[in-house]
Amino acid sequence: MADWPSVHQQVVDLFVKGWGRPEPHAWDELLADDAELVQPMLRSGRGRAVWHEEARRLLRLAPDLRGDVLAWAGRDDVVFIDLRLSATVGGRPLVFRSVDKLLIDPDGRVLRREAFFDPAPIALALLLRPGAWLRAARFLLRR
Repeated sequence: MADWPSVHQQVVDLFVKGWGRPEPHAWDELLADDAELVQPMLRSGRGRAVWHEEARRLLRLAPDLRGDVLAWAGRDDVVFIDLRLSATVGGRPLVFRSVDKLLIDPDGRVLRREAFFDPAPIALALLLRPGAWLRAARFLLRR
């Protein structure tokens, strides 16, 4: 039987570590090889390669993106993480919150990540910041 509280803490620690210095492979220790990813504004899919590609795109849009865990809760094989993300986009700060629901195995590997946030404020910020238009267009066109 898994020691779920310890597994939860391990998952959150790796999540924090990844968002402290994001780069495409920052979460390799956390994600299962075939993790299912469901995420607004990013391509959903299965596997680390999907995450690597989407993280690269995201970091091209917002190279200084960072995430701070505000709170979390876990129960058995599910961990919820309340995350505040911040970056500079179009020369101005952009801050928004997301809640991630992580389905994990007893070893602390994420089998499924489902992110929940309202993409409208992000889209509006991109639209109203001409300095971000080129990066935003590349991001939206998946280039």
